[in-house]
Amino acid sequence: MNSFLKDFKNLVKLRLTFLVVFSASISFLIGTDGDIHWINWIKLIIGGFLVTSAANGFNEIIEKDLDKLMARTADRPLPSGRMNNGQALVLSLLMGISGTYLLGSLNLLTGILSVFSILFYAFIYTPLKQKSPIAVFMGAIPGALPPLIGYVAAHGKIDEIALILFGIQFVWQFPHFWAI
Repeated sequence: MNSFLKDFKNLVKLRLTFLVVFSASISFLIGTDGDIHWINWIKLIIGGFLVTSAANGFNEIIEKDLDKLMARTADRPLPSGRMNNGQALVLSLLMGISGTYLLGSLNLLTGILSVFSILFYAFIYTPLKQKSPIAVFMGAIPGALPPLIGYVAAHGKIDEIALILFGIQFVWQFPHFWAI
C-alpha cells in the first residue's frame, strides 16, 4: 500500500497539484464578496485536487514513452512499469468525473471550466509539446484556468476581476516555464 501511495503521489504530481489548488482556493476567497461559504470552499479544494490530478494522470499516460527517455521522469510509475496504463486511466477517469461533479455542484460554469481544463491540458497542450513551440502559449491557457475556476466557483460568473486573475496567471506562465 505504501508503494501505491508513493506512485499515486507521483502520477498526480502532488506538489504541482497542491499549488494549482492553492491558486484556485485563493481566487475563490476573492470571489466571495466577503461571505465565505466554507462547504463550497472545501468542495472546490477537493474537486480541484481531483480534476488537476486527472489532467496530470492523462498527461502521464500520453507521455509514458517519452518519460522513459529522460532521467528526471524515467522513475515515474508508468515508464518504470510499477503502474500500467489501464490502472492510470481508471484512476484518472474516476478523479476527473468525481472532481467535475463536485465542481459542477458549485455551479454549471465551474463544472464546464473544469472539463475544459482537463481536455485542454491533456489532449491539446500535452501532444502539442512535441510538435511546436506554440505549446508554451497553449499550455498557459490551462495553467491560468485555476484562478478563474476558483473565482467562478464563488462568484458564479466571469467578470472583470475573473479575467484579471486569469490574465495574471496566464502572463506568469511564460517566465515560469522558461525558468524551468
